[in-house]
Amino acid sequence: MKSISEQIAERWKHLSKSLVQTKSEYRDEQMDNELVSSAKKAMEEKLEIARQKGRGGWWTEDCQTEHLKKMLNEHVTKGDMRDVMNIAAMIYYRESAGIGE
Repeated sequence: MKSISEQIAERWKHLSKSLVQTKSEYRDEQMDNELVSSAKKAMEEKLEIARQKGRGGWWTEDCQTEHLKKMLNEHVTKGDMRDVMNIAAMIYYRESAGIGE
């Protein structure tokens, strides 16, 4: 089974060619939708790997948002953007929901 990253690379080959046929005023929307769809799949793939390793609990009171922010900075340096997206989303969700205030 191909990874999400491989699927994105394969899909881009077709998308980049078909975008020229899309009206210019719709291209950004099309690519924004593609981005969100692909990012969701990549995030889900990475979260599943983390759960299999016994990781989780970002949503609990035991988890500290400041700890997640430190992890975010570390993962930017490491370079796995799936981790960056997931940790940023965890922080966003926690802050929006008022978890740990």
